[in-house]
Amino acid sequence: MRYARWTLAAVILLLGASVAWAQCPAQCPTPCPVVGQPCPQACACPCPAAVPAAMGAGPAAALPCAGCGFDAAYAGSMFAQNSVIIAVTQYGMQRAGNGNLRDISYDINSYLTSANSKLQAWYGVVACGAASPDCGRAEAIIAELSNQPASCFDAVYARTLSELLRQSNAADSIGGTRAVTPQMRQQAQFMSRNEADWAFRLDRWVSDHGSTTR
Repeated sequence: MRYARWTLAAVILLLGASVAWAQCPAQCPTPCPVVGQPCPQACACPCPAAVPAAMGAGPAAALPCAGCGFDAAYAGSMFAQNSVIIAVTQYGMQRAGNGNLRDISYDINSYLTSANSKLQAWYGVVACGAASPDCGRAEAIIAELSNQPASCFDAVYARTLSELLRQSNAADSIGGTRAVTPQMRQQAQFMSRNEADWAFRLDRWVSDHGSTTR
């Protein structure tokens, strides 16, 4: 009877350890639930390769082909796109564990904040109104990022930011050739080069650090 009780207790502990491991804990419980086996100290859970579903397709596909309405559509769309990236980088600067990621995020945030100030002024001229940020999309992306565990946040955040920048690059590449306002066209060309560089740096960071970051 005593042996049966000990066996049942061991099975319960083993099942509990399996469930805990499936949930990918940061550290193994102490004392170790399985006697005689080493306790794993770090979670080896792979990080998801996908970016948040709220990402969307970006503004490029919705831009008009040509005509006098292009500048207003472009300025409004890019202001909204930049507002999403500004919000995401503000969140990333607070939560990212890697200093290089925080530095890249700061650069992107600073550049896009300045770019949006210019876009807002140009939008007021060509559209006689105020451009609006895309708060709903920003909140949805941040909500999905907030669900990432600390061990995976940096990698998922870097992929998310890289994809957002690729969307911006596609739209700015169009704006750099179609915008009628000279200053708007020049800024689009300048920003498209920066966005390509930032995306490359983020992709290289993910490649160097693998699927897990901590």
